[in-house]
Amino acid sequence: MEFAGWAAADLAVLFAAGAGVVTLLYLLRMRRRQMVVPFADLWEQVTRESETRRLWRKLRRLFSWLVQLLLLALVCLALGDPRPEVWLREPATTAIVIDTSASMAAQADEDGDTRLDLALERARAEVDALGPADRALIIAAGSEVSVPAPLTGEGGTLLRALDESVRVGPGEADLSRALLLARNALADQATPRILVLTDGALDDAGLTALARCTERAQQEGEARCEVLPLGEDQEVGNVAITAFAARRYPTNRDKVEVLVEVQNLGAEPASFELRVTADELPVGGKVFELQPGAVEREVLPKLDAARERLVAELVPLPDDPASAAALGPAIDDRAYAVIPPLDPMDVALVTDGSNLFLEAALLTLDDYVRLTTLPPEEGAPGNPAIDQANLVFYDLADTPLPESLPDTNLVIFDPYRLEDSPVPVRKLADLRAPRLSEQRKDHELLDGVVFKDVNMNRGTSFELDPGDIALVSHLGAPMVVLREDDTHGMLLIGFDPRGSDLPLRTAFPLLVANAVDYFGRREAGFVAAVPIGASRELALADFGVPSEGVSLLEVTPPDPDPDDDSEPTPVRVRAQDGRFRIRALVPGVYGITVRDGEAADAHFEVAVNQANTAASNLESRLDEDVVPEASAAGEAPEPAPLSEGPLWTLIMLAAVALIVVEWASYHRRKTV
Repeated sequence: MEFAGWAAADLAVLFAAGAGVVTLLYLLRMRRRQMVVPFADLWEQVTRESETRRLWRKLRRLFSWLVQLLLLALVCLALGDPRPEVWLREPATTAIVIDTSASMAAQADEDGDTRLDLALERARAEVDALGPADRALIIAAGSEVSVPAPLTGEGGTLLRALDESVRVGPGEADLSRALLLARNALADQATPRILVLTDGALDDAGLTALARCTERAQQEGEARCEVLPLGEDQEVGNVAITAFAARRYPTNRDKVEVLVEVQNLGAEPASFELRVTADELPVGGKVFELQPGAVEREVLPKLDAARERLVAELVPLPDDPASAAALGPAIDDRAYAVIPPLDPMDVALVTDGSNLFLEAALLTLDDYVRLTTLPPEEGAPGNPAIDQANLVFYDLADTPLPESLPDTNLVIFDPYRLEDSPVPVRKLADLRAPRLSEQRKDHELLDGVVFKDVNMNRGTSFELDPGDIALVSHLGAPMVVLREDDTHGMLLIGFDPRGSDLPLRTAFPLLVANAVDYFGRREAGFVAAVPIGASRELALADFGVPSEGVSLLEVTPPDPDPDDDSEPTPVRVRAQDGRFRIRALVPGVYGITVRDGEAADAHFEVAVNQANTAASNLESRLDEDVVPEASAAGEAPEPAPLSEGPLWTLIMLAAVALIVVEWASYHRRKTV
């Protein structure tokens, strides 16, 4: 404790002088008034005091004298302005950066505290340790950076912000923006310091920003950068949904196919159940058992889901505590998908008109396809009908195929009817009266199709390359082959339907419908969700909405509380050149309404998911290259004594209280 006001020697002189004056005043004898009484002895007996009362009168004068000296001492002490040594250092300014990414929801100790709980506990200790001249601010670094408490020295404001405004959110921590904001806030401040509270489960951008912060702290004039790793000693399992998408079947709009990818990011095996619901009604699911680090992608086919919203959720197995622990934080155990209405598929049929069975089979799919029939001379690439088609059938009797094939999905009957063929799959042999003896029954193209006992006069077998699939064979020689790449597929049927009895069988229209369905789903692709991010750019064309004249849209975020009757407030966003940006900060389904242009009042929905392996990985990536030993934060500071104000104010309050007590005792004849 030291004096910031008068020096101790000056205070001693002042106290000595004041004490002498007070003592002198108490030594003055009171002049008594003389009174004449009729009989002095009688009054002397009445007013005579006992020895005890005389002693008390002497003592209470001494007590009153000591009270006055104590008041004098308090005044002198207040003039000295005593302060703890911690108050006499230079004022400090601290930016407390708290990681609020999804991984901070993981359990950090055996008491059930999360990593964020530990971060808040340390942040409160930092606030409690602030001196009267110190200041601090709170920065929450989630997928979006926020400032719950601006730069202030009011501890109550900082603590209230920590209690009410710092929450774990989905996605990764944007430490780049958070640390840049901290440096700007501390510019030209006294003794600047940045304290980063994180679990170290960061993406590459976050690690780079943290390493740059600790490196710059070594330079003169830069803020000191300290990092406190949290929850590193606690092994926590976590399983996350890293992909979730869905699509409709082109020939059955009430059925959907769901793609789910789950990953075990923990160090122990995990068993759990995946449930898929549509408007809270179960439509499918599966039980998984994943080894540590394993990734499994599952396609759930033909789910009954006429609705447009799907939800995938990971749930623990009943009566299995280990299953619940392996799932980890629930923030990445739920994902959403939106399935918009499916437009009819554009199909082109290039034919000479001699196979009416094929055209009839396609016409039966009129509700699902837009069929364009073309003569052989118009079947080459460059024709808009060919270039825009999602699937092209080539069925030519004596006319050669085009010199080059279009870059789309193809179904070609008897491609080697003539020697020269542009088909990339090579011919193996010409076959006379082949018998279709082998069939791959588990492939979707052959669902319900049986080629057994199909008669034909001739055919062609194919030479397969790696990756090609033989669907139907003659004594091991492939005659129906599927070749696919990353964008398109090609189905080659090595015989002419006109030279067989296949068109007379139910297998023929089923094969055509299966081909349309298979390539239609491949072309349309899964309708994937948008990943979490503070700002995401989307295109109207991706949702089938014309962009002509569209400049204004309304985005309605998901309802955070379904039990609350109030509706979320729509946010207006601008669109330019058919593109717009949304603030995708929470998972769920966002509704978007077009307010002007050709597509005014059009409404569509977008699903937003975390689906981020880096955000779900709970393992710390901090090392000495990112956080050197000099930048590691130490133990929590001790609370500053009486940090709400200077001590002299309390001393004066004590003096006032003592005066009040002395005044009350005087009027009750306790002191003089």
